Amino acid sequence: MKRLWVIILVVVLGVAVVGGGAFYAVASKAPELEKAAPTGLPKTTTDPAAFKALFPEHFDSYMKNAEMHEPALKYASSEKKKSRLDQFSYMRTLWNGMPFSKEYNEARGHLYVLDDVIGGNGNTATQRIGAATNLTCMYCKSAEVPQLIEKMGNDFYKTKLLEGDNKALFKHPVSCSDCHNPETMELRVTRPALVEALQRRGTPVEKATQQEMRSLVCAQCHVEYFFNPKDNTKVYFPWDKGFEAKDMYAYYTEQQFSDFKHGITEGGMLKAQHPEYEMFQGSSHQQAGLSCADCHMPYMKEGSAKISSHWWTSPMRTIEQSCAQCHKQSEKEMQDRVLYTQDRVKEGLDRAGLANEAAIKAIEAAKKTQGVDAKLLDEARELHRQGQFYWDMASAENSMGFHNPQKFLKTIADSIDIARQAELKAVQAATAAKQ
Repeated sequence: MKRLWVIILVVVLGVAVVGGGAFYAVASKAPELEKAAPTGLPKTTTDPAAFKALFPEHFDSYMKNAEMHEPALKYASSEKKKSRLDQFSYMRTLWNGMPFSKEYNEARGHLYVLDDVIGGNGNTATQRIGAATNLTCMYCKSAEVPQLIEKMGNDFYKTKLLEGDNKALFKHPVSCSDCHNPETMELRVTRPALVEALQRRGTPVEKATQQEMRSLVCAQCHVEYFFNPKDNTKVYFPWDKGFEAKDMYAYYTEQQFSDFKHGITEGGMLKAQHPEYEMFQGSSHQQAGLSCADCHMPYMKEGSAKISSHWWTSPMRTIEQSCAQCHKQSEKEMQDRVLYTQDRVKEGLDRAGLANEAAIKAIEAAKKTQGVDAKLLDEARELHRQGQFYWDMASAENSMGFHNPQKFLKTIADSIDIARQAELKAVQAATAAKQ
């Protein structure tokens, strides 16, 4: 325990910063929804182009998601498939034995999600899909998914993506209908995993306010999740015990779940996804009542119209609209503050990544030791599993720490501490064999 606080102190001092289908749900108490008017569009509309005539300014801002502006931000998405494995070589060791060790690129705009997974428009399919890949992997990649789940039921989660012409089931990337009812344009949740997770937590989405819905529509996908082998490999959010890394780790431990077997340690491992919603919980902005949309979809003037931007990008590209409505510092001061935070979180992430790589190497060495203490070795594997999951919860999140700097630094410090414990335990396992 004393060592953990030493690590936290070091990190803080050196790294810290001062209705259509059965699954659709909408907010019921928001005044904006009472003004919802018929659009004339069928409830099955998924093509974003169908919304263009009714909402031309919104559509134009949505299409900006295909653009990547120069100069590129230091910590942001990339138009080209820029490999993160080349930037952070230790990731290959951490993910040895699973597809992320083969390909892991910087995120691109939402309009690229189909191209980047199954190929198209001059893009090759990701190396992370193969014969065993189910349609589940397309859960957040296409506007057709909600209707496919409604039509196919649990077969959706068990059907192979590369069999027959199944890739053709997915025609449009993330679109208007993922977050809006096409008939009325009211906000709605279309992914059943979020509905079910909130229900288990006792906070049903039907009771959400309009402001809460402005985050929940994002939380359909910008979350940690897993494919539950106990329930037809359906998508589950591990929120039953809470939103902290330790809560989700406890849930996974209780479920006896692993995403993959590590190719070096042979331990069962977890792979975090993109837990923006979870890491945002408890942050200063979240506690002040802000939603994802307040910063990532700010109100903008488009000609004579004032719209909520549907260009889902870093607020660093829309500082005047996203930040200056509340903060009175200059644009440069705000940019410097963000980068100060992100640079130090990046430094902490690298330290945690290297600590977990060292744990892997120590376990590998212990495995080769004749007469190694098997019990201590298993304890080392368990500690490594936990430490790497904590690192991944911070690494896989897309804000490089800015969504919640305090939570990031605590999670990173825990990862470093636990990884070093794993390394020490592995050394002890090998040493016991020599005594």
